[in-house]
Parts: sequence; C-alpha cells; structure tokens
Amino acid sequence: MMGKISLIGLGDDGCVSLSSRSINEIAMAESLAGAERHLAFFPQFSGEIIEFTSGLNAYISRIIEQAKTQDVCVLASGDPLFFGLGSRLIAAVQAAQLPIEVMVLPNVSSVQLACAKTLMSSNDLVTLSVHGRALKGLVAKLQQYDAVALLTDHENTPVVVAKYLAQFDESEWSVAVCENLAGCNERIGHYSITELIQLDEQHFSRLNVMLLRRGNQPYWGGYTQHCADEAYHSRSPLNGLITKASVRAIAVAKLGLRRDSVMWDIGAGSGSIGIEAAKQTWQGQVFSVECNPDCHPLIESNQRRHKVDNLTLIKQKAPLGLAELPRPNAIFIGGTRGQVDPIIDVAINALHPKGTLILSAVTLDSVAQFYQLCQQRQLQFEVLMLQHAHSQPLAQYQRYQAENPIHLFVITKEDNS
Repeated sequence: MMGKISLIGLGDDGCVSLSSRSINEIAMAESLAGAERHLAFFPQFSGEIIEFTSGLNAYISRIIEQAKTQDVCVLASGDPLFFGLGSRLIAAVQAAQLPIEVMVLPNVSSVQLACAKTLMSSNDLVTLSVHGRALKGLVAKLQQYDAVALLTDHENTPVVVAKYLAQFDESEWSVAVCENLAGCNERIGHYSITELIQLDEQHFSRLNVMLLRRGNQPYWGGYTQHCADEAYHSRSPLNGLITKASVRAIAVAKLGLRRDSVMWDIGAGSGSIGIEAAKQTWQGQVFSVECNPDCHPLIESNQRRHKVDNLTLIKQKAPLGLAELPRPNAIFIGGTRGQVDPIIDVAINALHPKGTLILSAVTLDSVAQFYQLCQQRQLQFEVLMLQHAHSQPLAQYQRYQAENPIHLFVITKEDNS
C-alpha cells in the first residue's frame, strides 16, 4: 500500500506557527523530512528521519522512495509552493507515475511576513529571486516594476545585490532588509543602495528578504523603448555603425520578440538593435556579437546607459562563438565581414522553428547576394525596402534630408527546416 506525502509550511518560530491540522499530520507521520533547523523543532518525533543536507534531487528521491510504503511529512519554510520545495517535489512525484497522494499545508510566506513587518502593501508587489541564480538580468526585470520583493542567498546577499545595482546606476531605491522573520533574532533594517554598499557582504543573516521600493529611479535610464540615435554612443565619423532609429524600430518589431525570447545581434556595431531588443525581451537574453575591438566599449557603455543587463557581448568574429550560445528565437544580422554564407548556415540551423532572421542590406551588391542566398536555400522570406527622410532647416525654411535606403530580408524558419 502506498503512503502519502504531507508538505508542511513552517515558520521560524517553529511549532507555534502551525495549525492543529499540520501538527496532527506531523504526529501521524511515519517519517519526517526536513532541514536540520526544521527538524530541531520536533526532538520528540520517534519515526524515521530524512535530513536534507545537500543535493536536492537525491533528497526528493529519498522522500518518494519512503512514501512508497510510509506516510511522510516534509517540513519546509513558509509556503512550500512559493519559490520553495513544493513544485520540484510534486513534479518528481508526477514524473515517477506513482499513486502517491501529496497534500500541501502552507504557512505564511516570508514575503507576506516582510510586508506585515514593514507595513508595506503587497497589492502591487512582484517577487523575484536570486536564490541560487545569477544576478545577470535582474536590472532589466526591475525596469518593469515599482515594488519588488527579492529572495536572496548566502552568495547573492543584500550587499552584493546593492553593489550590482550600483554598477548600472540603479541607486534610487529604498530597501528594507528583513532577517530571521518570526524567529528569535528577527531584525528589520531600512537602507538606501548607497548605505548598503558600505556594509560587509556577509553583514546580514542568510535568512532574509529584501523589499525594494522605487524612488526617483527612471525606467531604462530615462530612455524609451525606441530611442533617437543620439541616445547611443557610436563611432565617428558620420555617427557610424548604428542602425538609424526608424529602421531600428521596424527591424525590432519584425523580430517578433516575446518577453522571454533569446535573440542574437550579429555585427552589433554600437549595439542599438540588441539594446532595444533587450528591452522587449526583458525576461530573456540578447547576445551582441561584434569582433571590432573599437566597438566593444561603446556597446558596454550603451548597455549600462540603457540598463539592459540581460545583454551579453560576444567579442568574436561570427560564425565563431555562435555554436556555444543558447538557441535563439530571433536573429538580426547587421554585418558579416564577408562571412555571410557560414553565418547564415549556423544561424538558420540554430534558429527555433517559426523564428525570425533579419538580414540588413545597405549596398546593391549585398541586396543581390542576399536574394540569391535566400533563393538557393529555399528560405521563406520577404524583403522590405525602407527609405525615409527627416526635416532639416535651410535658412528660414525646412527641407527634407533623405537617408540611404535599407533593405531588410525578413526570413521565417519553417517548422520542418
């Protein structure tokens, strides 16, 4: 006969945080699983103990194996289904295709406690986590919100997080650090980013939640989704190596990006296409590939300026380095340095089905070359010829100044290609 798994949320104040139903489940269980600090609240438990020391997969496997014959009670912090053990455990039980019943009895989450302690409304609060995750991409996510709860860990401490935000001039946030909530050593502190970066990186308890509230911090560094050319540092003369604003807006729109897309910008120049793409795919990743060392500081400067830390600069000549990148949903190719055929072969092969690849052609030679390339490879494509003009003063009058026409080859990868 199969046992069952009862997943019990526990506060840092131990047994007093539990409902009578949770206490009864623990008392009736034949095995009790949890971390050392959770198990310490139940020294009287006489059944089998499954302690979580390290290796989450192995821990979950032990719980499921035990639940084949026994009722197992699993202790977890707060709400187990809120950035906790619950989702992984339930998925593992379902994957095992065993008739094991799983019951969840949640407690108050750490974020709920933090809001209560700081009297901060959670109506518009969004929770993000850097617990066991890289900080990269956090700044781009913060551009979407005014109030954020941030779950940290022993490496990405509140001080480390603050130093990372300061690198992108994200200093206009008020921060509450809530430590050991509901425990004996509970502590609530209020800081600015500037104050936090002065502290030792291990100043706070490992059990903490950061609450961030936007002050005068502008979104995306004060720039809009699509910007004028002057919003970017670019090479001289002639404001070179930048796709003009009107073309850039159409090209990025044609890429069909979602908020979690992966995008490659090959021949990035000053990085403007990748940066505006990164603002759209703020939960995803953008990889700007550029081999010209003169462009690298420009791209990095523009990245910080526009707060797109979800963009990664690849300092190689394509197609080198492309094979190591995550598979893209969209690709923009603004420059090939004579390597168009091998770049296209790698790019089309890597692109997700129904993904979009855009080739930008400035010269008549490249237009003819790209057209033949698409025909030879039997690619599904359309060509946009973009030509625009903007007003310029002429004495007391206004005249039109025409820009060079640009051809965009918009290629859609078929399902079976």
